[in-house]
Amino acid sequence: MISRSRSTPARRGARVLAVVLISVSPGLAGGPLRAAGSHPAPAGDIVARVNGEPISRRDFELSVQIHFAGLRPGAVGLEELRAARQRVLDRLIDNELLYQKARSGAAAMPEADVDAELAKMRERLGKPEEFTRLLQDNGVTEAQFREQLRRSLLVTRFVDREVTAGVAVSDESARRYYEQNPTEMKRRESARFSQIMVRVPVGSTPGQRAESRQRVEAILKELRAGGDFAELARKHSDGPEAAQGGDSGVMVRGGGPPPIERAIFSLAPGEISDIVETRLGYHILKVAERRPDRVLTFDEAKPSITAKLAARERDEKIQEYLLGLRQTARIERLLRDTAPPAKAAPFSKPAPASKPAASSKAAPGPAPEPSATP
Repeated sequence: MISRSRSTPARRGARVLAVVLISVSPGLAGGPLRAAGSHPAPAGDIVARVNGEPISRRDFELSVQIHFAGLRPGAVGLEELRAARQRVLDRLIDNELLYQKARSGAAAMPEADVDAELAKMRERLGKPEEFTRLLQDNGVTEAQFREQLRRSLLVTRFVDREVTAGVAVSDESARRYYEQNPTEMKRRESARFSQIMVRVPVGSTPGQRAESRQRVEAILKELRAGGDFAELARKHSDGPEAAQGGDSGVMVRGGGPPPIERAIFSLAPGEISDIVETRLGYHILKVAERRPDRVLTFDEAKPSITAKLAARERDEKIQEYLLGLRQTARIERLLRDTAPPAKAAPFSKPAPASKPAASSKAAPGPAPEPSATP
């Protein structure tokens, strides 16, 4: 359905950061970014060449790690893993093709533009340590990420200017989509809520858990005494929503962690929950608004429909453009087996590199499907 949840700035920032990491993953692994053509990697460490430019096995394996980020080892079957690895390789080849085209004759990306985009990401994520944590989770330094962001901006602007310029969705097309997809326009019961979270790290001792429990109980006591929820969230919450006063967006019934969902849908607007325990830690929840089941009107759904259809048309144009690039490119696929190396766990973090990694090439990530929640 179109109307699922309203993303918070922190969640949107995390998704944008992940898209950059996934779409420009070549070269993120340890070691300095090398200039094109310098210190070529040994033949066995290369999974493909695009017009002579190598894609290293290390960069490929890191891209697979990021692709499956958040999944437990063993959660993906062998056949699914093989297919996903092939898709990752295809994407890296496409990224390389777009980057080569974008950089030919292009002016250098202004540092001010990179600074501005990086500042937006930091702001959306809320706490500075959240940005650092996301980079650390992917084994990426801030300097490396900055370079990937620079390349991503270069390609994105090239694609917007040369490939997808003129993409537009008419009211007639949006109306037709609305009428042909009635199920998508249904909106289930939902609630807008805020939370204060006291994190309990994995592996905490009983004593540490007790300290966290005492901390969240003190916060709840302050709330019951009339404390301002948003102010206390900014001051005490460990969640990424803390910078927004705990605003966690909209939860649709059936779409959230069971303990959180049960608590939220038992509260009336303005009410504050007791302490809720999850695998992340302890939560205090406050409901701002409850919304019943209903069907979106066309005017409500139109912005989301328009964005979805525009993204679809944009993707079709990019794929058509890539088809032309592939037909004239020299592409060597050297990855004979799409299964992971025998001694490597599918989702383990890559080991530190002893050699400079291959130069990274950026490509715009897939446009996230928007949501309409009037």
